Amino acid sequence: MNHFQYFFRSDTLREKLLWWVMLPLVILLVVNIALVYKFGHDSANRRHDRYLKDVSRILLDQLRTTNGQVVFNIHSGALSILNEDKKDRVYYSLSGWLQKYQYGSPDLPVPPQLLSETPVYYQSSYKGQPVRMMAALLPESDVPGGRVFVVVGKTMAVHQERAKEWMWRVLPANLILILLSGLMIWWGVGRGLRPLLQLRDEVIHRSPGDFRPLSKNNVVAEVRPLIGGFNELLKRVGGSMVVQRRFVSDAAHQLRTPIAGLKAQTELALRLNDPEEIRHSLLQMYKATEHAARLVNQLLLLARTEPGTQQQADMMSPLDMVALVRQILEDWVPAALQKGIDLGFEPVSNEVIIKGDAFLLGELLNNLLDNSIRYTQQGGSVTVRVARVDGSVELEVEDNGRGIPESEQSRVFERFYRVLGSGQDGCGLGLAIVREIAQRHHASISLSSGTEGRGTRMTLVFPAG
Repeated sequence: MNHFQYFFRSDTLREKLLWWVMLPLVILLVVNIALVYKFGHDSANRRHDRYLKDVSRILLDQLRTTNGQVVFNIHSGALSILNEDKKDRVYYSLSGWLQKYQYGSPDLPVPPQLLSETPVYYQSSYKGQPVRMMAALLPESDVPGGRVFVVVGKTMAVHQERAKEWMWRVLPANLILILLSGLMIWWGVGRGLRPLLQLRDEVIHRSPGDFRPLSKNNVVAEVRPLIGGFNELLKRVGGSMVVQRRFVSDAAHQLRTPIAGLKAQTELALRLNDPEEIRHSLLQMYKATEHAARLVNQLLLLARTEPGTQQQADMMSPLDMVALVRQILEDWVPAALQKGIDLGFEPVSNEVIIKGDAFLLGELLNNLLDNSIRYTQQGGSVTVRVARVDGSVELEVEDNGRGIPESEQSRVFERFYRVLGSGQDGCGLGLAIVREIAQRHHASISLSSGTEGRGTRMTLVFPAG
């Protein structure tokens, strides 16, 4: 049993195919052996029955009527026919239909049914041996009544030999056929798997940075979907590697400046003795540290929103956009009050449902509000609107600040791009993050001037939930 389980638990496709093909062939071999044995047995029965019928005719020819009496006188030629088979014995019984006479073995077993001229063949046992029997009521003109009850039987030694001989003629050929089939299957499967082995070698010898798709030309149709799925995986992994390299490059480039400034201020502070100058240097160090921390947070958020890092099943769920905006606005009230900015909210209704990621949408709003409040003058206004427009949900953030020149509106979504002369510290990543989050939510984003051509209006259109 353990060997049987080992065969079918083989970890090679070639062995699995061989055993699962050979199993039906072996079953067919067993069925074929049974059929061949049956056919051989039936053929031996027919030969045996023909012999019994011939013997019955010979025996009938030995019956004669002399002076009104039926006489059975078997000549030597008939006896030689009966005894020609040295391995088997022949038994017979001849009895009258109307006149009482009996020749042969009167105790031979007879069939239970009524007899006629059509012979009845049956299996029985006589003197402890299996015997093939024939019984019939046969016509004979030389006896009174014209009919004779004939029972003939013969032992089955030759019969069994003929049945086995028939089977052994066919069995070796079938076994040889099964073995040859196994060898051909083993060879054929090996030939069929050769393209897969070549594909394996190609993958093994590829460099770690080679994400080219694998060829499907020489691969069987059943494996092509697997190759297609693997190519899709290569494409996603390649995209992720590009994103990772770009992120590392951007992070290194952007962090170099604040770290260099922090190092310079630290070296300066170590050489200073005046407390006021040291305090000023520490203040610059604090600003550099704060800028670096904000830059790191923005880079990490940008990395999370990259399309290449997106999971196949996004963590999207229905959420109330109105409730989300209210929650985010509460966090920005202190910053707005500090600059005397009127921070307003104009929802179209008490509930507007979309499908999205609450965390990412919150960061999107935080970046939009940060830009609006940062670049709006003292006493200005920032207004957030949520509305339904033609089956979609529209989110709008408008301020009346200095605005963005039309020549630069198309570039503000680029990473690390900052409008010259803004007078504010920033990383240049806020609107890039907004664009990535919008794309992840299948939302469109547009930028225009605010009311009466003043300030900036940022409009995002989301599919309704």
